[in-house]
Amino acid sequence: MKKIIVISTLIFTLYSCSNNEDNYVTIRGRVEREVNGEGISNQKVLLEINQVHGTGYWSYTSKVDSKEVTTDSNGDFSTSMKNESNTFVSVIKLRDDNYTAYQLTSYDINKNLILKVNKFLKFKIFVNNTNPFNANDYVYVSFFSGDEQSFRTNIENFGVHNNFTIATPGDPSIQNTSWNGTNVNSIVYYNVPENADTHKVNWQKEKNGIETSGVTLEIPFQENQINEYHFDY
Repeated sequence: MKKIIVISTLIFTLYSCSNNEDNYVTIRGRVEREVNGEGISNQKVLLEINQVHGTGYWSYTSKVDSKEVTTDSNGDFSTSMKNESNTFVSVIKLRDDNYTAYQLTSYDINKNLILKVNKFLKFKIFVNNTNPFNANDYVYVSFFSGDEQSFRTNIENFGVHNNFTIATPGDPSIQNTSWNGTNVNSIVYYNVPENADTHKVNWQKEKNGIETSGVTLEIPFQENQINEYHFDY
């Protein structure tokens, strides 16, 4: 009798292990630069396996498993995740200070994930009122990068502080890159995706009641350095 119990227990254990293995899948992928296919190390990727229930209008999804992984020296990642039937992968590579974000909301669980991102070029824009008229002087600048979105990362003020905008009542104040007064001496930092085809400063200013606006010439840049541009007005 004891032998029968032991054998039954062993069979059940083996079946359970096999069943557990069947409920897991290996998710593989790679984070690489879009411009040249170079793998990018140390990138955090958020993975989520979702299961679809029902069909048509009444269908819905539920989360089966989620993980955060980090790419290796070649930009690759691989991890085991819990799986069920009728599932798909959602993946997010968040934007950081060096690379753009990437997101897939529904991807075949049996295919390798390829996340194509762009390295950020760094720009440092100096804004100086070098010929002030009076306290009503006004200036606004922004980075123009064509169809690709640039991201302002910091503002430093060595003269008057930049202005704030309140979108709607009750919302917190939001910094914007405009200034009033004669003592404007500031630096604005931007991250610009390397696939942008335009690198210019868009500006608006007012002096002595006269408003003018325009766009600078193309700003020369180097990939692996902070590129400076002086906007004096």
